[in-house]
Amino acid sequence: MDSYCHAFQSVMNTNLARYPVLAVGLPFASGFLSAAPSCYNIKDYYTALLKPEWAPPLKVFGPTWTALYLSIGYASHLVALRTGPSTLPSTRSLAQTGLGIYGINLFFNFAWSPLFFWKKKLGAALVTAGGITSTAMAMSYYFFRVDKKAGYLTLPYIAWLGYSTALDYDVWVKNAQSPAADHARRLGKDASNAAGHAKDEVKDAAHRTKEDAKGAARNVNRNARNAANDASDRIDRELR
Repeated sequence: MDSYCHAFQSVMNTNLARYPVLAVGLPFASGFLSAAPSCYNIKDYYTALLKPEWAPPLKVFGPTWTALYLSIGYASHLVALRTGPSTLPSTRSLAQTGLGIYGINLFFNFAWSPLFFWKKKLGAALVTAGGITSTAMAMSYYFFRVDKKAGYLTLPYIAWLGYSTALDYDVWVKNAQSPAADHARRLGKDASNAAGHAKDEVKDAAHRTKEDAKGAARNVNRNARNAANDASDRIDRELR
């Protein structure tokens, strides 16, 4: 991974700083090559999966990833511009580190689609999604320190990755056949049952409190009536 990171830094430093089209095209090329092995069964497989109600339709993914690849590709170009000899050494070091993490991020991004759609390894794809999200956050941190505009360009990417990782987790829980997935499903069911039980307990307690309050009010009224009757009887006796 370290050699891949250094090689990626070298490519970015020597080429992409001068050619923004290459910087923008790199994530597109990575995404295309990643999806190629499983492109024929993506639609059928995604449609057949058990998904949460908030899962987007498949047609949303293409335009979304197109916009995100444009965003992070151009952000990487802005950061790569700060790796030249005219840049302060501290800034240049931050830029090189950020670009190295960006390379790791693209590696995870490249690995996700074959794992999910081709190999159907939902657990491995979920772990990979976590790697994409965590490296994207680290990348964004360094990009912000080098160039604010580049940092802001990574924020939609991070937001989408957080959403898609949550979706991956839900799909894994609903579809994966493994002890870990079964355990996660049981935990989810137990949590749902506990929430329902707690709700019922609260309703019962509220009902008991209401009935107790009514009973107390009736007792107060009865005692008040009795006290008033006793006072009336004493007055009548005294008047006689």
